[in-house]
Amino acid sequence: MYRVAKELLDELKKHALEAYPEECCGFILFDTEEEVELVRRIRNVATERHQKDPQNFPRDGRDGYVMDERELLEVTREIDGQRYELRSIYHSHPNGKAYFSKEDEARAKMWDEPIYPEAIYIVLGVDGHAVTGISGHAWNEERLEYEDVKIQRG
Repeated sequence: MYRVAKELLDELKKHALEAYPEECCGFILFDTEEEVELVRRIRNVATERHQKDPQNFPRDGRDGYVMDERELLEVTREIDGQRYELRSIYHSHPNGKAYFSKEDEARAKMWDEPIYPEAIYIVLGVDGHAVTGISGHAWNEERLEYEDVKIQRG
């Protein structure tokens, strides 16, 4: 089970609805100076990449996400500098289904190893009117695979 504060879940839901019909993406971070968790939205540039180079970026923001590299680099530097601790990576599925797809799992790994083994991946299903579901996924080191975890508001 992974507990997420109501305010943070509300922010994730708001982001997913605002991004619809495209996917949203971002992080839940722990601010080590303020000792508080926060949502850091990251701009999804999948549609821009697809429009410029559809052969190498066959998916657009309606069925995929690509985090803006500058924003991602900034967050990564802040994590490396120990300003923030990574808690969760989130994105939405505008098809209304909250599940960890094969594409999601592949993007969470490099050379069959998790890029962020400590992170809980959160997927929000959204249909344009409401968030229809939320799923959580964590790396299981013993089984060497992602497994479902319950997301609890708290």
